[in-house]
This record gives sequence, C-alpha cells and structure tokens, in this order.
Amino acid sequence: MAAAAGAVLMAIGMGGCGTSVSVVTEGAAQGPTIAIGVAADQPGLGWLHGGEYSGFDIDVAKYVAKTLGYAEKQIVFRQLTPDARISSLADGTVDMIVDSFSVDGAHDGEADVAGPYLTVHEALLVRTDDSSAVKGADDLSGKTVCAVTGSAAAHDIRGRAEHAVVRERGTYPQCVTALMIGEADAIATDDAIATGLAANNTGDHMKIVDVPDVEWFYGIAVKSGQSELVGQIDAALRAMVKDGSWQRAADDMNGTIGYVPDAKTNPPTASAQDSSSDSSASSEK
Repeated sequence: MAAAAGAVLMAIGMGGCGTSVSVVTEGAAQGPTIAIGVAADQPGLGWLHGGEYSGFDIDVAKYVAKTLGYAEKQIVFRQLTPDARISSLADGTVDMIVDSFSVDGAHDGEADVAGPYLTVHEALLVRTDDSSAVKGADDLSGKTVCAVTGSAAAHDIRGRAEHAVVRERGTYPQCVTALMIGEADAIATDDAIATGLAANNTGDHMKIVDVPDVEWFYGIAVKSGQSELVGQIDAALRAMVKDGSWQRAADDMNGTIGYVPDAKTNPPTASAQDSSSDSSASSEK
C-alpha cells in the first residue's frame, strides 16, 4: 500500500454508509494514501457519476479503509475493468480491489481475498420482448450472449450454455448497447449488477432472468502473500455487519436500484477460509 500494508487495525465505528465519495485527485491527499480499484459502470455497486463514486462496493471500501486507519482524503479510487484487476494489483496500481470480485473458484495464487461481504446469484439480462423465450441458461442455445471480459459470468456461461455464442465486451455499458441494438440476446452477469443496469436504463426495455442455483461471493482482493492484511479486512467486514453499517449500505443500494440481498445468505460471515478452500483467487468475476 501507499502506507504500510500491515496497518494496525483500529476500532472505529462507522455510520456513514450510503454516502458518496468524491474522486480524489492524485497528489491532493496529505500523508499516505490507499489506492482502491473499483468499478465505475455498475449502478448501485460501483458507479461514477458527476465526479463522485457511489454504491455498495464504495461504501464497503470506504468503511474498510477507514477501519485500517485511513482518512477519507487518503482514499484514492481507481476505475478498473474486470480484465485489469489482477494486473493492477500485481504492478501496484491499486492496493486492494472492491469491485464485485468473486472469491469463488480460487486458484493460481493470483491474489489473496478477504470476505465475503455479499452473496449474489447468477442472472441474465434480456430484452423485455424476449423474456418469455429466455427463462434460463438452457434457452440460450443458438443465441448470442454478451459477457464482460474477465468476469466470472464470462467463464461460467460457456459451461452452462454450451451452444450459445458468447461475445465479450470490455464494459457493462457496451453489453447493454449490444443487447439493445440486437447484437446480443442476453447479458450474462449476477443479479446485483443486472438490477443496477436495468434500473439505470429508462423504460421497461430489459428483464432480469434469475439463475438462483448459482451463487457467487464478493470479496476484497489484495496482492498475494498478505495474509495478515486479509485478516484485518475480514475483521473490518465483521465489524461493519455488527455495527449496522452493512445493513445501512444494503438499504441504500435498495433505495438506489431496488436490489435487496438474499436474506438467506446475507450478510455473509467475512472469512476467506470459510467461503473458499483457498484464500487466493482468480481474476474471474
């Protein structure tokens, strides 16, 4: 990190979830900074609008960073696409990733992952006019599916819809455009991201098709070999649940995009060892 990676975990009660965080200009913060990789194209999760980042992932990132001892002015958000997340950790562009990053399918030791902090389900986003014909992955045979490069959905949909044509794009807005102009018949993603994308588009043009039997777990990724930091982040996430900040952030997400996390699996217990057989993760998701 820009400050010591093993920053002492501080007992700080945070009650400010649901607020937006202004983009920090590099060099403006006084003292050490922490660079956090986030999404900018996921309404309700990681969303950049009017010069401010907002969303559930942003609330989580802010809480964790402050619990690790950073003031708000020391938090630098850096926009990442899924395919650039792991490389950005490896080259030091970011210190951690809070960007709908899945702890599932951990392998290769590419990153250490804390969490989970949110459980989601796989979902498809389809045009409203086609919603009666697409009820799940089994209905995608011969259809074109858009998925974001580097996401878990891009990998998973190939196994679940073997006869679909999967075409990857770099961002979610590009997939939405492909869907709306007929270049794609569905977008493969999760139900949180799908809800945000649908809510951000005016009119009743898109419908969400849930795939409830497939769960993914959002975690916070850091550079491989930082097990102590993972433990500190896990403790911060547990504190976020205990003091009510997690629920306030979830309520704000519901108010913004209408997404309510599944109460049967949320909030999850933050412990990387509990959600995966290994604390390392791939760049999927």
